[in-house]
Amino acid sequence: MTEVDQPPEPRSVDDRSFIQRLIAGEFGLAITYWALFFLGGSLYFIFGSRAVDAELWVSYFIMVTAQLSYTGLLLTGIRSAYKGPQLWKVMSRTSSIFMITNILVGISTLGFIY
Repeated sequence: MTEVDQPPEPRSVDDRSFIQRLIAGEFGLAITYWALFFLGGSLYFIFGSRAVDAELWVSYFIMVTAQLSYTGLLLTGIRSAYKGPQLWKVMSRTSSIFMITNILVGISTLGFIY
């Protein structure tokens, strides 16, 4: 066989970044959704805890508003991406879990108040 007759080698490594593959949906809706939620929750916990410790209340309430808006954005995203049956059931359970998690993270950030 000559070089021309050989089939091209399959690409074993995807050259796209993790974020590009995550947004493209290669990891599935559930993994993408929870990964983005915990990313936002983690950032809120870190920066919210710092703001409470420094008693920067305006900054803290801006972060609370941003976290709740981020949760709403994720819920809107799942509503548009979910094509299965009983959308209302999935949305109600998911939003309940997120709000409980947001409340727990909020209480954790307020743990720096003496």
